[in-house]
Amino acid sequence: MKNIFASDSLPMRALSLFTDWMYLNFLFIICSLPIFTIGASTTALYAVWFKKLRGEDVKITKTYFAEFKSNFKQATTFWVPFLLICAFLTADIYVAHNILDESFRFLQYPVSITLFLIVFATILVFPQMAMFNSPTKQIIKNSALLSITNFPIIGMVIIIHILIFLLAGLSAMATVITFSLFLFFGFGFLSWFFCIFYRRIFAKILGDDFEDPESDKKDDVD
Repeated sequence: MKNIFASDSLPMRALSLFTDWMYLNFLFIICSLPIFTIGASTTALYAVWFKKLRGEDVKITKTYFAEFKSNFKQATTFWVPFLLICAFLTADIYVAHNILDESFRFLQYPVSITLFLIVFATILVFPQMAMFNSPTKQIIKNSALLSITNFPIIGMVIIIHILIFLLAGLSAMATVITFSLFLFFGFGFLSWFFCIFYRRIFAKILGDDFEDPESDKKDDVD
């Protein structure tokens, strides 16, 4: 029984991980409330998980806000235009599907494809900002290339998001349950889960340097 309560036992490590999910979820939600800060919040979230998964002794609060501050300008400069573009395209899809005459509903398909390609090409932007010191243009370019060459992982990430939205829309009860899960630990859990796979992508590029705890952010990679 004593071994169960040891700090390195499986139950205690699982409990520690769960509390990390919850606490980082709380920090993410609080820092994302102004909406325009979501980019910096997401980058900080990934940065903390990359450090923890690398085995670093991370002080979560201090590290999260340090990463939030250091990445705020770059992340926000990308996030705000990205959000506006996606909102505009989503509104176009809604209008084409629900308001326009049936003869014009075909317009939703090219817009939907465009929206998908934008999201697909930029899904690795914030993880890269958390990992690399790179210009935003280079990060976007690398994100598109890495998304194509790692299609199974990126496809999985997109499918998971789609399934969450579909499940949440099944009923009022499903919406409440989904909202509750994300309110308590959902963002923390998903970011941790995705970071496990994003690490594999970046490890292919950096090799042994990826696990070097002495270096914080890595230089840009082409």
